[in-house]
Formats: sequence, C-alpha cells, structure tokens
Amino acid sequence: MKYILAITTLAAIAAGACNKDITVKGQSDINTINACEKFQGDIVIDGVDGLGALSIDNVEEITGDIVIQNMYDLQTVSLGQLTKAGSFKVLNNTNVYKVDIPNLKTVGDFQIIINPNLKELTYKNMTSVDNFQIITSYVSTIGAFTASKVKNIEVLSNLQLSQLDFHNVKETTGYINIANNGKNANVTFSSLTTVGGNVSFADATVLDISKLSSIADDFSLYTNSFKNLTIGALSDAQKSITLSGNKFSAISFPKLSEVGSSINIANNTNFKSISKSTFPELATVPGSIFLEGSFDNMTFPSLKEVDGQVSLKGTGRLTCSDAEEALSAASNIDCSLETVDEDGDDDSDSNDDDEDDGKSSKSKTKTSGASRASVTAAVSGAVVLVAAAFL
Repeated sequence: MKYILAITTLAAIAAGACNKDITVKGQSDINTINACEKFQGDIVIDGVDGLGALSIDNVEEITGDIVIQNMYDLQTVSLGQLTKAGSFKVLNNTNVYKVDIPNLKTVGDFQIIINPNLKELTYKNMTSVDNFQIITSYVSTIGAFTASKVKNIEVLSNLQLSQLDFHNVKETTGYINIANNGKNANVTFSSLTTVGGNVSFADATVLDISKLSSIADDFSLYTNSFKNLTIGALSDAQKSITLSGNKFSAISFPKLSEVGSSINIANNTNFKSISKSTFPELATVPGSIFLEGSFDNMTFPSLKEVDGQVSLKGTGRLTCSDAEEALSAASNIDCSLETVDEDGDDDSDSNDDDEDDGKSSKSKTKTSGASRASVTAAVSGAVVLVAAAFL
C-alpha cells in the first residue's frame, strides 16, 4: 500500500507539472517534462550550461511553444514522439549538429535559426505549419513538406542545401523568401498559385513557379543563375516586379497585363533583349519603370499607360530614340543610354548629325528628371531584418 500511494503521488505531481509553463534549469526539469505525454504550456530552455544532449522523447504534444536557444554546450536535440506543438524554435545554438523530430506533423511556427553547425535536421512529413523558417545552418537536406497552405516560408543562408522542394504548397497567406542557399540550389514550388505577401527568390540554379498566378505584394528575382524562365500563369502582380543581378538571357511573363506599382530591371548581364515575349500583354504600369543594362533591343507591344517616370541607363546597341519609341506610352522619360555599334565601339563621337537625331550616347529626351538609383539586391540585410522579426 505504501508503494502504491507513492506511485499515485508521483503521478499526481507529474500531472500538475504538465499543465504549466516551465523554464528548464537542468536535467531534473527535463525529467519532469518527460513524465508527460501532453504538455499544456510553454517549455523554454535558454542558456543552460553543461547540457550536451537534450532528449524529450515521451511527450507527444506541446500545446504551447518549445524554445531551445542560446545553448553553447548543446549538441543534439531529440523529441522522438512529438507530433504536435504550438511552435518549435531552435535559435542561436552554436554547437548543435543534430535535431531529430521524426514525427512532427502539426506546428504553428517552425523556426530553425542561426545554428551554424546543424547538419542533421530530421522530420518526415510536416502536414500543417504557419511560419516555416530555416536560416543559417549547415543542413544539406530538409524533410518532406506536405502542407498545401502556409503563412510564410523563409529559407536563407544554408550553404549546403541544394534541394528545396515545396511542390505540395499551393498557397501562402504571407511571404516567400528564398536566398543564399547551396551553390546549385533547385527550388520547386510547382503547385504554387497564390502568394498573399511578397515573393523573393535569389541564388537559385533551377526555379519552378510555373503555376504562380497571383502575388499580393512585390515580386523579386535576385542573382539567380538559371538561363531562362517563363512565369506562364502570372496575371496579377499587385505591386512591383524587380529583376536584378540575374544570369538569365530570357524571361517571359506571357499573361501579365498590369502591375500594381513599378518595374525594375537592372544589371542582368546576359539579358540584352526585352523582346515581344518578355511582356507581351503588359498594358498598364501605374508607377515607374527603371531599366539598366546592356540592351540591344526593346519592345513593349501592348503598353498603353505608364504613370511614373521611365529611367534608362546602360551601354548597348539600343539607342534612346528606339527606347522612346518602345516606351511611347510614357510621358516622362529620362534616357542616358550609351550606344555602341556592332563592333562594341562607342558611337558618341560619330558626328553632330547623329547627336541631333537622338541616337548618340547619353542622349536625353522628353521630360528630364533625376535618374532613379540603381536597384540593389540587399539580400543579406533582409535576412537579418526578417529573421529578427520572429525572434
């Protein structure tokens, strides 16, 4: 009877401990958590010295958040039975190399941020998630992601990660930000149709967004290395489109008829022709158009209205007069193109008649105005700012 009473008392104590927030101070607190199958509260493990391995393998559900952060000695994390959590956060742990959550399926915020030595991140089938972030790690693979609708997706600065497969995602209510991952990053969002925030893809070798039709905020492509891209379904871009520092030679938006703000195209070294297939249906730009590069020709076959200023900069075969003709829908054009001939020679010294004809270098036409600054892809700054918002 004495032993039965002792067991009952311990069970009651464990049951009470399972229903309140806990800040872990040492192994005894972890043992207390491990007595629970369902933990109703938050678990915070912050800066605990001397803890090399964290194992919470009995808990199946955490109704609150589990936060593991600022752990210098910690090397491995295991929550082998966890299937559901309010949020799962592993933040700023210098020496963690393994996080094992093989059964996690449902989570609010999933944040693996600033764990520079993390090589193994194990999850098998994440079916429901709000905010998904993996930032600054050494992982080379990520698990299956079967959620069809999420809030935000952000995968940044994982230099060994080359396969980013989100082919099941059809919609995000917030943003997508993918940048600075593996050298030959293959990024797949082949089922994605709708994004409720901004979209930014950078440093990808392969990008599949073939079904993307609607973006509620800015759309940006920075420093990607794919050779060409057709964004065949996009018809609704509610803010700006920015293409900067990419290596493609051709890009096409065949269904895009209107943008909500501006178009910015700059420093795409191999992109020399804005052809009939680039923006074949684009009719209205309520903001500005900024174009900088080595353009040889340019056409916007359906363009009827540009409300903001058009700025043209760069060196190529395209003349200001030809550019103005292509952009005749605009009333305010600032052109400082430097035109070269087919042999690459600057035509600026050809003769005065050519200058009068508007075909010389640095010719300016229509309403003169201050040229816009060149578009710059500040991806590394964005990593810090966006990640900080969730910490």
